[in-house]
Amino acid sequence: ARLFQSMTRAQGDAAALLAPLAHAMTDVTGFGLAGHLMAICKASGLAATLDLEAIPTYRGALELAQAGHRSTIYPANLAAAPVEGAAGPRGVLLHDPQTAGGLLAALPADQADAIVGQLRAMGYEAARIGELAAGAPAISCR
Repeated sequence: ARLFQSMTRAQGDAAALLAPLAHAMTDVTGFGLAGHLMAICKASGLAATLDLEAIPTYRGALELAQAGHRSTIYPANLAAAPVEGAAGPRGVLLHDPQTAGGLLAALPADQADAIVGQLRAMGYEAARIGELAAGAPAISCR
């Protein structure tokens, strides 16, 4: 029930908070987090570095990924947006298409923590998960 409630929550208030500051923003759906992040990297000509441990997951997702459960679209998502250094179940979940539209936004670094705090105060499980920097469009993990 908690998962369903989270996945069906309208995010208009979060989008309204993010939009004035975001350099890029998308909902994370069928292409998985990595696929949507790669689209941002390609559109902006930047590289992304993720902190795998900072990425929120739904309860039970890590265990299912560890047990080998994958969507039928997982191989295509992995091929379209490979992530250097992504290992284990957290790495697998970067390509999972069953994400129900959490928002991914590129914010100015000096404002990101404050915005994450505001989103959390609004009841979202917001997190700062990485950074964008100059470089060829690619995604890696630290």
